[in-house]
Amino acid sequence: MKFGGTSVADIARLEQVALKVRRQVEQGDDVIVVVSAMAGVTNQLVGYAKSLGGYESLPEYDAVVATGEQITTGLLALALQQLGLKSRSCMGWQVPIRTNDQYGTATIQEIDPTVFEACWAQKIVPVVAGFQGITDDDRITTLGRGGSDTTAVALAAAVDADRCDIYTDVDGVYTADPRVVSRARKLDEISYDEMLELAAQGAKVLHPRSVATALISGTPVQVLSSFSDQLGTMVIPQEAIAQTGISGVTHSMGWLKISFTVLDKDCQELRTTREFLKEADIQHEAMVTSLPSCHVIEMLIPKGQLTQTMTILDEQGIKANKLEVEPDLAKVSVVGRGILAEGGYSQQLPEMLKKMDVPSFLVKITASRMSIAVPESQAIHLVHYLHTYFNLDRIDDNSKQTVAARL
Repeated sequence: MKFGGTSVADIARLEQVALKVRRQVEQGDDVIVVVSAMAGVTNQLVGYAKSLGGYESLPEYDAVVATGEQITTGLLALALQQLGLKSRSCMGWQVPIRTNDQYGTATIQEIDPTVFEACWAQKIVPVVAGFQGITDDDRITTLGRGGSDTTAVALAAAVDADRCDIYTDVDGVYTADPRVVSRARKLDEISYDEMLELAAQGAKVLHPRSVATALISGTPVQVLSSFSDQLGTMVIPQEAIAQTGISGVTHSMGWLKISFTVLDKDCQELRTTREFLKEADIQHEAMVTSLPSCHVIEMLIPKGQLTQTMTILDEQGIKANKLEVEPDLAKVSVVGRGILAEGGYSQQLPEMLKKMDVPSFLVKITASRMSIAVPESQAIHLVHYLHTYFNLDRIDDNSKQTVAARL
């Protein structure tokens, strides 16, 4: 059971979390609880560290920002004890959760489940600090954005748990952002692949790293609300979902497109260059059009990263000729199963965009995603249109059908 920052934002909410945990324990389950720092605490700690010259790749930065979760683990363990349960707090180093030494963005390498087996044998509920681990040199590390989700899924995999429940401030995964599309529907289930695409393309319910961890381990994940007792959305293997269909439409603002031409030899270096962009944490999509004497490169990158992108291109020897920049773009993505099927969704989308007369260009198409770039002013209109076009609108509040079943 993992609870995020808004779920443990104050003492009253911590007490509500404790009640949820007690109910799960009373059902006879062995439970591990993973918690984030209280809402706003990590940002405050980051501010403290940066004011004294700390930045993410320094060990002392991680030592500071990891303390937020230590507070929450101790408080929740106390709350559980007040309810009559035996409980203990566990920091990442006490488990231990072993990571590499990439401070600020560490990757979990190994988890020893012995401490949990010992706790369960004594009817103790372990409360684990998310977001943190320890290196082989016994230095504290943090896992970066979405780190507590990743901790929870990795722990679930390590103990071969039946399920990993991620409690958030929403009650599941929706076919679109319900704050933008009022008729968006909550999904009963979604595949790992689709959830990974939705998370990577702007849906903020789960972080991509946690979904990737679930995909690799095959751990079932449930997304549900801390503030209600409703069932959430199950994230499960694709083969467990028989039907094909579109599961959701997501969007993200704040992109720009750069267009330039390169010669053959430079085009061959582009793949290596894209690896450098990835290492620099620059999200990007690249399209190549081959002409007789050169190649036209179109690249979608986040606003504010143009200078860094051009520097990397230059360092890799990529001579960007005839450079053009188109700002203020949004990326709209359609996610589902069977997108590349013959006569399927990949053929429908270009024709539909022509009819809409919205200036756009195809960014990416895979077996589970189609992404297009449009002016930011047109993004919300397009999201609504696509949501209706692919029959994702909620018919009535009592419908229990999945999108795949309806399609």
